[in-house]
Order: sequence, then C-alpha cells, then structure tokens
Amino acid sequence: MKSELLKYGVIGLAAVLLQMLIFNHLSYGPVQADIALVALIWVIATQNRTTAILFAAYVGLLSDFFLDFWGLHLMAKPLTTLLVYRFVPRLEESRLFFMQVFLILLGISAVHNLFFLLAGFFAQIYQAGHVFLQILIGSSFMTAITGSIIYILRDN
Repeated sequence: MKSELLKYGVIGLAAVLLQMLIFNHLSYGPVQADIALVALIWVIATQNRTTAILFAAYVGLLSDFFLDFWGLHLMAKPLTTLLVYRFVPRLEESRLFFMQVFLILLGISAVHNLFFLLAGFFAQIYQAGHVFLQILIGSSFMTAITGSIIYILRDN
C-alpha cells in the first residue's frame, strides 16, 4: 500500500514538473496543454474513486504551489474528478480508438477548464471574455491532443 502511494506521489510530482519545465513553454498565449490533467485522467481510468480524488487533490496542490495559481487547480481537479469519474471507461475493460480517447479527453478537459476559469473569475484573476474562450477551447484541444498522442505512444 505504501509503495503504491509513493508511486502515485512520484507520478504526480513528475507530471507537475513536466508541466512547469516543458509544457508551460509550449504555449500559444494563454493556451497550453495540461499534462497533470492527463496524468489525473489516467489515474481515474485505472484506480478507484478515493485514490483518484486524493491524487487530484495532490496534483492540484502541487500545481498551485509550483505554478502560482493560488488554489484554482486544488478546486478544479478534485471537482472534475468527482463529476467525471463514472463516465471514464476503465482501461483494463476495453481498448479505445483514437477518436474515442480524443473526445473523452476533450470533454474532461473542457469540464476542468470551465471549473478552473469560473474559480478564476470568482477570484478576479481573469477579467476578459476572450481569454475565457481561448483557455476553455484552446487549452482543452491542446490537452486532448497531447493526451491522445500519449495514449497512442504508450503501447508502441
């Protein structure tokens, strides 16, 4: 049990460090892929609900700590996990096609970005409407594309 917790702790830390060191620099304005969300979706697809929610809180806390978002990820990631857990297919039960993976990632990413942006508007971090749509649509597509590529490459 402790080795599994340590494994997920290292995976979460690695995802946030990849986000901080690589994926933040591969952005187009406010639009960027969220590799920590891709790791969270993998945990949702492979683990039970409690583990997924705890992992979401851990990754959200690390993301806020390293990326300086002041609690936005800590609210958005566990809330997204709570809402989408039942809709994510188990990886061991079925083999999904590329388009199915892309659409699932796009939907989950859109839900996450919506919660993230609503929390940002509530905290008055993002003020303009065009940034809202850029992040909601653009970041969702970038995250879905990145996660789909990782899904394809993981078997090869």
